[in-house]
Amino acid sequence: MLCQKWQLLLGTMALVLPLTFSLAHPKIGINQAIAQNPIPVQRQHRTALIIGNSNYKLADTLVNPVNDATDIANSLRQLGFDVTLLKDADLRQMEEAIENFNRHLRQGGVGLFYFAGHGVQVDGENYLIPVSARLEREQDVRYEAMAMGKVLNVMEDANNDVNVIILDACRNNPFARQWRSLQRGLAAPTQAVKGTLIAYSTAPGKVAFDGDGRNSPYTTALLQNMKAPNLDVEQMFKQVRADVLKTTSGKQTPWESSSLVGSFAFNSTNESNRNNMTSSVTTPQSSRTQEIINTPPTPITSPTPPLASPRTNYFAQQPSLVEVKTDDNQAKALGTTYSFTINLPEDAGTALQKITINQREGAEYIRFHLKESVAFKGGRSQKREKLQLKDISSDRQTQTISFTFDPPVSPGAKITIALKAQQNPQRGGVYLFGVTAFPTGEKPHSQFLGFGRLQFYQHI
Repeated sequence: MLCQKWQLLLGTMALVLPLTFSLAHPKIGINQAIAQNPIPVQRQHRTALIIGNSNYKLADTLVNPVNDATDIANSLRQLGFDVTLLKDADLRQMEEAIENFNRHLRQGGVGLFYFAGHGVQVDGENYLIPVSARLEREQDVRYEAMAMGKVLNVMEDANNDVNVIILDACRNNPFARQWRSLQRGLAAPTQAVKGTLIAYSTAPGKVAFDGDGRNSPYTTALLQNMKAPNLDVEQMFKQVRADVLKTTSGKQTPWESSSLVGSFAFNSTNESNRNNMTSSVTTPQSSRTQEIINTPPTPITSPTPPLASPRTNYFAQQPSLVEVKTDDNQAKALGTTYSFTINLPEDAGTALQKITINQREGAEYIRFHLKESVAFKGGRSQKREKLQLKDISSDRQTQTISFTFDPPVSPGAKITIALKAQQNPQRGGVYLFGVTAFPTGEKPHSQFLGFGRLQFYQHI
């Protein structure tokens, strides 16, 4: 009987002692289990707004900004960014894109803004110049261009983890000869936003080169270094600076201002650092500890990875809004047709699934006969080959009309949407309609094409 009790006691101790040691050293058991079974960490959401302005209407045309913006956008998409790309944008398009950018940034994660084109400074504030800007006097810049402070405010308002602003816009001021001021390049930032890195293609007050090849020297260096594996963003910009100095024989010195707190790499290949900001630190175990733990710890089961979400589908080259016309611009006219002509380029990369037309401005809301509205190939004055439509719908609350094509429109086509108005507005004036295109796919990335401007006149 006594022998059986001792056997029971010894068996209990054999079970309890390993558990007691594990509880007394919780980090050892858990960390070893995590090391053997790492829990996957989801990559943070990445959002980018890219603008390239080359074909200025009232200023010197620039060779490379559209190329620069296109190539940066493509590289960022390969690095996991959701990218909006604007080329040769006017002020309305830039402001619309900034508003959408702000909504995406509110999801958290990493935000990046890139601009290539003309930029100027006035009274210490930097402005990014749209292609249609009329800047006869310095005072005009506040109404015809977009202040960089607006971009900073959008990023500060989103309060996300990492913000990167890249300005390849420090070229000669094309309006300087008309202004009293002779300020060159861009001014150093006066507004500080936590977690933000601002990168200039050259030092404040200096002028950057546009370049002789497809890209500017600065963007060329960015494209080369952005994909370097696990290269911290601040180290990356140092390498960019070294490359540009070498390319320009020391005549152009890129410059940054950083208030980043964490770390970030464009091309993060380390699985344990997929969130690109912080990584778990596992305390190394001493050789003595490894000798003591001679029974494997209970493994921690990794959670089942979530099903892959649908891949976002983009236009490789965005469609363009070619023309917006009305066949009668007299107020109160009945049965007028408003024509919106859109070009889908050959290299769009994907078909066109849907077009939305949203009334943004005007003294009153215009109603349409949807059943009499059509879409067809070609311009408004060309022979009409009707396009099949899956749906035409109207949302009165948002003042938006949607055209869904079935089958989708293939790249290389020019199409026109003819909206049949019930009646022209009773009050004359300017009416603005925003046009947005959607590619095919389960997760299409919409592309804002710009505003159509219609003006109606009242009889005197």
